[in-house]
Order: sequence, then C-alpha cells, then structure tokens
Amino acid sequence: MHTPKQKTKPAKIGVVLTDPEDWTTQTFLENIEKRGAKPVPLNLSTLSASVSTTDFSIFSADLRDVELDAIIVRDVGISLSLEQISFKFDLLRQFETSMPVMNSSAAIQNSANKFFSFYLFKRAHLPIPRTTITPELDVALKAIETFECVIAKPIFGSQGEGILKFESSQPDLEPKLTALLKERGVLYLQQFVPNPGRDIRVFVVGEEAIGAIYRVSVGGSFISNLSQGGTPVACEVTEEMQELAVRATKAVGADFAGVDLIEGEEGLFVLEVNATPSGKGINRACGIDVTERIVDLLFERLD
Repeated sequence: MHTPKQKTKPAKIGVVLTDPEDWTTQTFLENIEKRGAKPVPLNLSTLSASVSTTDFSIFSADLRDVELDAIIVRDVGISLSLEQISFKFDLLRQFETSMPVMNSSAAIQNSANKFFSFYLFKRAHLPIPRTTITPELDVALKAIETFECVIAKPIFGSQGEGILKFESSQPDLEPKLTALLKERGVLYLQQFVPNPGRDIRVFVVGEEAIGAIYRVSVGGSFISNLSQGGTPVACEVTEEMQELAVRATKAVGADFAGVDLIEGEEGLFVLEVNATPSGKGINRACGIDVTERIVDLLFERLD
C-alpha cells in the first residue's frame, strides 16, 4: 500500500524590525516568501519572556509562543533605557541557542560600539584614522591640538546624527567641548581625513563584497550619510576595497554588513561597520538587492 509523503511545513523566518514600511524590511519579507518560506515580522519591543525552574518561553503580545526556524535582524531600534536595549539583545541571544540568527547579537553590538569596533579593527591590522576617547577635557583639547581637525561622534550613534567637527584654531573650542562633554560624558574624537567629499559603503555578504556605492555629500557638508542628504552613486569594487571590507566584517563577527571606507591621501581607511545596513541606496544606484543575497546565505545555513 502506497503511503503518501507528508508535506513539510514551510520554514518560518523571523525578520526583526521596527518600521514595517522600511524598504529593506519589505524586501527581506518578499525575498523570504519567494523562497517558499513564511516571513514573520518580529518587533522585539513587543515580546515577553517567562522563566521558571522547568520552563522558558518567549511569547508575543497575544500570548503565543514565538516559534521560528531562523531570524534575520533588520533593525533592533533605538531604546529608551538600558534595561530595554539589554532585554532586546538578551532575547536575540536566547534565539541564537536554537536557530540561525543573522546578524548575531554580538556582531550587532560590536559594530554599534564605535570604540570597541575600532579596537577590533586595530587587532585585525586594518587602517583606521587616529582616534582618542576620553572623559577628560584636557585630554580632548590635547588630542585636537595634535590632530588639528577632528570629528566628534557619539560612541553609539547611527545615520550621521550627532556628528560634529572641531578645529584646533576655532576660538570657542573649549566651551563647546565642555558642553558636549557634559552632555555625553565621554568624547570620541577622530582625526578628520581630508577626502573628495564622499565616502564608500561596501556591502559584504558572507565572504564576498557584492557591490559598493559612493555616498556623496551635498552643499560642502562633511557628512555623507544618505539619511543626511547624501547621494548614492555606483562605485566599482576594487581588490583593496574587497579585502578591507571583508576583513572588517569578519573582525566584528558579522555575516553581512555595510562597511564604510574613506579615501585619504595615504589610501583607504576603515571608518565603521554597520551590521544592520539599509539596502535601498545600493539598489537605487546599482540595481543590486543585497537582501536577496542575505536570504540566500541564510537558506544555505538552514540546508
């Protein structure tokens, strides 16, 4: 007697998000569905957990247990408190014990922390601009005197927000630094790299740089982030860009990333790694869908 094969249920792939209308989020969901899987939008801010001697579960607002086969993290979001952001990453860490999660909580945290990521870049022997991080005003003033021109960045920041430029010759330097130090508690000061008015974002998936864009600043601004008005322009990936971007991605432990490089007089420098990058700019400039490649990599690991 012939016994019909049972149909296997489609894989359920969670997409961690904060904005359901985000272009990259939407293309993740679409590409997961194209692979015959079920995409599950997942906002970590709406999840709860239950812990007892005999049980552990993560459940949604309607009290249903979250049951998934894998997770892609698009965006963890900005949290209002240390407790909230810690809980979000703890949830990701728990998911990692039972399924593939891309990118991992550690990779996202390593990338988001500009100080620690630079330490990892240094260990990987990557070219980086000279940088000083300090809670002391005198140390900050000495660094600016040495570097002559610096970019002050939040240690945890995104989309080019909160970035300021200081020069050793400006007359109001000390009071401005004093106010910024009072606001942030610690100053992250990076030597300004003279450049052609643009930076380079290289997109890495697995161990391959699949494409790159110039992010061209507007109106003479020193900030070229697309969210701050920068324009994406197609960029040919050179062997040097490929090598630096892949090494930087490995240094923070990411499966995929947007790696920012800057063209200095002495060559390319690594500025940062974004482990939750938007794919809209490179799609607009080059027609490349990075989310499709990321989904492909995830399914390779599931298989």
